[in-house]
Amino acid sequence: MSQSYLEIAQQGKNNWWRYLLGIILIFSFWLIIGSIVTAIFIGIIFNLRGLSLADVEQQFEGFLKSASVDSFIAINLQFIFFAVGIFLAVKLLHQRKFLSLVSAESKINWKRLFAGFGVWFLIQAILIAIGLITDSQNYRFTFNPSQWFPLLIAALILTPIQTSSEELFFRGYLIQGLSCITKNKFLLIVITGLLFMFPHLLNPEVKRGAILMAIYYFSFGALATFLTLKDNRLELALGIHAANNLSLIFINTEDSVIPTSAIWTVKQTSNPGLDLSIFLIQSAIFYYIFFGRKQSRS
Repeated sequence: MSQSYLEIAQQGKNNWWRYLLGIILIFSFWLIIGSIVTAIFIGIIFNLRGLSLADVEQQFEGFLKSASVDSFIAINLQFIFFAVGIFLAVKLLHQRKFLSLVSAESKINWKRLFAGFGVWFLIQAILIAIGLITDSQNYRFTFNPSQWFPLLIAALILTPIQTSSEELFFRGYLIQGLSCITKNKFLLIVITGLLFMFPHLLNPEVKRGAILMAIYYFSFGALATFLTLKDNRLELALGIHAANNLSLIFINTEDSVIPTSAIWTVKQTSNPGLDLSIFLIQSAIFYYIFFGRKQSRS
């Protein structure tokens, strides 16, 4: 009989100090080493542009807010080191297979992952199309082929790394670690939802409405945890997160934490309450497709 997702942690060593050191290691790679490499990358870009050190200091913030491929790469570089930190923590400190964060058999079910990605992306595309049709005046066509196609290549490489590192940490490492303390699924959903919400409160989108945006971030984290525990593996969470963030190269807002030269740009961001309602409807449709009907397991 295969292990449940919460039992996978028992494959390795789970002393409390290992998780403490693991989190320190992961955050060191993510926030320290990742920031250093990002700063070096930005320095190289500015040097190629012929800017002086004073120019770098003045234009640094503007660079990160610019919808360029260079800024997109800079914003996402840290997540490569986030993933490396998770890998080292699992392998060295917990002494188990890295892919045990995904499933009990330490394998990725690619069919399940792409199914999750495809369904979430399709639902989102339909919702975007409805918005474009019903509120066309609020969308500005900003497609620039010379910027968009390089962005597409960068996004197809870096966005899955960014979203997967978050899922492997919040839904994989933390859920399995917390399961050593409690196996109450409701409590795990709430805790990991909150832990996913807190760092996202630094996003500029929070200015739309702090409370509703906080609920949105919590809901996304809670949904990903719920799907992981329901499906007994991580692929659906990996798929929906990648699909959600890849949509930013097709449609984005001016206040987005990840600026992109998208095909359409929203002129005026909608009510965050409406966005939250749409997200909940999208989540309900997604759940029904995968679990609401009797069907064979992928």
